[in-house]
Amino acid sequence: MKKLLMKLTEINNMIKNEELLRQHAPAAFATTPEEGRVSDRYSFLPTTDILEILQDEGWTAWRAEQVKSRTWSKEHAKHLIRLRHESLDMESFGVGDAFPEMLLMNAHNGLGSYDLMGGIFRMICSNGMVVSENDFGKIHIRHIGFEAKQVVEASQALITSTGKMAEKINAWQNIELSSRSKSDFFADAAKIRFENPDEGIVQSLGNIRRPQDAGDDLWRVFNVAQENLIRGGFRNGTTKRMVRPISNIQKDVKFNAELWDLASTYSKG
Repeated sequence: MKKLLMKLTEINNMIKNEELLRQHAPAAFATTPEEGRVSDRYSFLPTTDILEILQDEGWTAWRAEQVKSRTWSKEHAKHLIRLRHESLDMESFGVGDAFPEMLLMNAHNGLGSYDLMGGIFRMICSNGMVVSENDFGKIHIRHIGFEAKQVVEASQALITSTGKMAEKINAWQNIELSSRSKSDFFADAAKIRFENPDEGIVQSLGNIRRPQDAGDDLWRVFNVAQENLIRGGFRNGTTKRMVRPISNIQKDVKFNAELWDLASTYSKG
């Protein structure tokens, strides 16, 4: 009876995951590549095949999105899927309101490979961060010559690296930044997204949105900068225009990874 209930729960979760993906990332269910955009050497590899392998490894898709583009069809657009592992929760991770996740990015238009990346998600602000390649090497899976073991190895590598991620974050929580260092950090963070950012943008990146992020330790300063950098919501001092949230998947991943690397440099003193 217990095994039957576990099986029914598993089936129910699979149905929910499919509904989530079809609503937010329909391109994940593409059955053919985008016509006229791929070469004869291109080997079509459905995102669902990757997800099935990861599901067998204990991963479950829980958030998804895809780009809105006039040049790519809705059925083949670039999409990003976030996955949680059954053994990696907030309690086991041990860094407060965050847990590790895996990010799967792909498109069925012949313009790139599958990318599997490590990530961290904070529940309190619903923010997803991307761990840089220096701490979790991004796994590129080519459409040509694909082997399932690449996905399995990527899964195992991320699970193994979560301990080091937690250690790093705990170290950041114990690094107190001076007022000057905090100002320098926000100035450096602003350059990730803005060309020649003025003082107004730098100050806006330091605006604290919730009491839990008030403090001088590197982890909190990093989180404040990350949320403002990605979500915007303040005016550009030069153009006076409202800074919009980042909606471009590629920029989101790029800015997050660069900010993670920036924090790493500040942790070295």
